[in-house]
Amino acid sequence: MLSAEDYTEACRRYKDKRTKLHERQRYHALILVTQGYKYDEISRILLLTEEAIRQGVARYEGHGMEGLQNHPRWGGEHGQRCLNTEQLAELEPYLQQEAMAGPQVGRGWTGKAIRQVIRERFGVSYSKSGVRKLLHQMGWSSQRGRKLYVRRRPEEHARYILETEEALEAVEKFIKPTVSAVDESC
Repeated sequence: MLSAEDYTEACRRYKDKRTKLHERQRYHALILVTQGYKYDEISRILLLTEEAIRQGVARYEGHGMEGLQNHPRWGGEHGQRCLNTEQLAELEPYLQQEAMAGPQVGRGWTGKAIRQVIRERFGVSYSKSGVRKLLHQMGWSSQRGRKLYVRRRPEEHARYILETEEALEAVEKFIKPTVSAVDESC
C-alpha cells in the first residue's frame, strides 16, 4: 500500500504527538493496511468504521500523503466560526447593552446564556469552548465563577458567616485611619 518513503513518513507523523488525533488515526490505519491487516481488523483495533479506513486509503491513493492531512476547514480549526462578521457586529453591542440580570453588582453573562442568545438570534449552536473562543476573538475575556459550597448544612453556613463578620470587624478596627488634631501653627 504505502511506498517505503511514505511508510517511514507516515510512521514519523503518527508518532508526532502534535499531530491532530484524526490525522494520526489515518496514518495509523494506512500503516496497518501496509502491514497486511484487513479492514475489519483495523476497524476493531482503532475503533474506526471500515468506511473511514476506505476513505483514508482513497485519499492517499488520490492525493498522496497530503491527502491524509486535516483540511483547514474541517472541525472548526484555524479560527473558523459559524457567525459571520455582520452577526458578530450585532452580537457584541447586544451583549454590552443588555446586561444579564443578577443579584450582585458585577454579575455578567454566563457562557450558557450567551450560547442560548446565539442559538435564538442566529440559529447557530456553539459549544462551551466555542463560546470562549468567540469571546476571545471579540477581544473579551471569560472568567470562571467561584465554587458554591452547597454541601454545607444551614447551621454551618450561618456559623461561618458569623465568624467571618466578627473577624472582619476586628480587622477593620486596625485598618481604619484615626483622625488626630494637628497643630497647624508651624
